[in-house]
Amino acid sequence: MLRLLLAIAGAEVRQAARVAVRRTAITAALFVIGGILLVAAFFAFLVAGFVLLAERYDPATAALIVAGFMLIVGLIFVLVALLRTRQPPARPSYGAGLGLSAAPPPASPAAAPGAAAPGPAPSGKAEPDVSTVLAIAAGAALVGLILGRRV
Repeated sequence: MLRLLLAIAGAEVRQAARVAVRRTAITAALFVIGGILLVAAFFAFLVAGFVLLAERYDPATAALIVAGFMLIVGLIFVLVALLRTRQPPARPSYGAGLGLSAAPPPASPAAAPGAAAPGPAPSGKAEPDVSTVLAIAAGAALVGLILGRRV
C-alpha cells in the first residue's frame, strides 16, 4: 500500500515538474521574441529620428543629436543599475529594540589607537542625492532643447 502511494505521489510530482518546465520554457521564448522585436523597433525609431533630423538640420548635426540622446539614456540606465547594486542597509536583529544586540566587531589591528579613521574628513555638507542630480541633468537637457529650437 505504501509503495502504491509513493508511486502515485512520484507520478504527480513528475507531471507537475514537466508542466512547470514547459510553462517556463514557453515564457522564456516569449520574452526572447518580445525582446528581439523591441530592439528592432528601437533601432527603427533611431533611424526615423535621424532621417527627420537630417531633413531639418544637416546630417552631422542629426547624428550628434541622436548620439547625445543615446548617451544620456545610456547613462541613466547605468546610474539605475549602479543604484540597484548597492547593498541595502543591515536590518536590526530581533533583540535590538531590547538591547540584546551583539557587540560591535573589534577594530582592525592595522588601525593605531591615535590614528584618524581613513576616508574623507567630515565637512558637515550632505552629499546630493542621485535623484536630485538626475533631475538637474534632465532640466538642463530640457532647457537646452528649448533654447536650441529658438536659435
